[in-house]
Amino acid sequence: MKGLVVYYSATGNTKKVARAIHKGMAEIVEADLASVKEISPQQVGSYDLVGIGSPIWFFRETANVRLFMYQLPSLTGKLGFVFCTHGTAPLGIFHSMVPLLRRKGLTIIGWGDWYGSVYQVLHAPKPYFTDGHPDEIDLAEAEAFGRNIAERALRIAAGETELMPQLPSGPDCELPFRPHPIGEPFPGASPKRAIDPETCQYPDCTVCEDICPAHCIQLMDNPPTFGSECYNCSLCNRLCPTGAIKLEGEAAKRMQPVKKINMEKCRYPDCKLCINYCPMNCIDFSQSPPVFTHACEGDDLCWVICPEGAIEIVNLDVTHAKMWEGFQEARGDPQSHPFLEMLREAETKGKFRPLVPLEEIGWDNPIFKMERTPRFDIHELLEE
Repeated sequence: MKGLVVYYSATGNTKKVARAIHKGMAEIVEADLASVKEISPQQVGSYDLVGIGSPIWFFRETANVRLFMYQLPSLTGKLGFVFCTHGTAPLGIFHSMVPLLRRKGLTIIGWGDWYGSVYQVLHAPKPYFTDGHPDEIDLAEAEAFGRNIAERALRIAAGETELMPQLPSGPDCELPFRPHPIGEPFPGASPKRAIDPETCQYPDCTVCEDICPAHCIQLMDNPPTFGSECYNCSLCNRLCPTGAIKLEGEAAKRMQPVKKINMEKCRYPDCKLCINYCPMNCIDFSQSPPVFTHACEGDDLCWVICPEGAIEIVNLDVTHAKMWEGFQEARGDPQSHPFLEMLREAETKGKFRPLVPLEEIGWDNPIFKMERTPRFDIHELLEE
């Protein structure tokens, strides 16, 4: 049996966990480790046991990992597992990842999640509630997870199919399996989407419908419709090849950071950090001034790692500043915030160990208020 651990990591959390899982797997079976930028989806077909890992963004895997999974060849007869890192609210990701991989024929035999430090969620207080993770204890658990997965895979391949677990579901299951509470993630934005019939390539292209984790897009309707199950993860408008899906009204202002590059500060082409680390390859310097395409994830990693502070967010006051208000409202009673309520539940169940005392949380220091540049050094974050 030959195994593979493939992952995406923006700030190093998922990379650390992936390396630990790989280390444990490699004690049992031959195993390789690669990021989604280092291996093509087609190469995955040569492996017998495949693990795919991602941070949680917008209550699902990152768009580049979603696209990677969508482009996988048939994996019928192969075994697989999924894993993730996250902050305070690990909702829904496995019910997003697992069905798509099963559609590729992969038999899922396990899953795992770990808390991680937060660096590029601009409205997050700093220090954050989950900072310090993953630590040595977390990575030891990840290594044991990799070992156990490899051992389980060998036994299942030998015929012990009763070892295949059932994916938990329902409101009472653990947080990573719990459905996202459908509602307005950006209060007041009232998200609505529309598809431009002039640029949409349907029926030749059905990417948005295929990758939607809520299965709520109906392209056959005239005009196409987005069902009530939509929880605004924005995969559709980011992965549309032509950018035909648009957010409308207030949502377009509140949910999409608008970025521009100050060329008086920018050191391109001597510096290409934003280009090299953009998960969606959406920064286009062939135009003057440079543009951020519709594929931008809105994760703002480029903003925090730019050494010159050349990347500016034009609508910061209606995006991250508004989201930060939610944390400020919970300041007097931290456990009243829904994210912190989930963290308390996880701690009660022994799933979370706080490494930052509550009195040290940086309520008055959200990441978007940082004035130093770079806000975080990408080389330090991703160091081995």
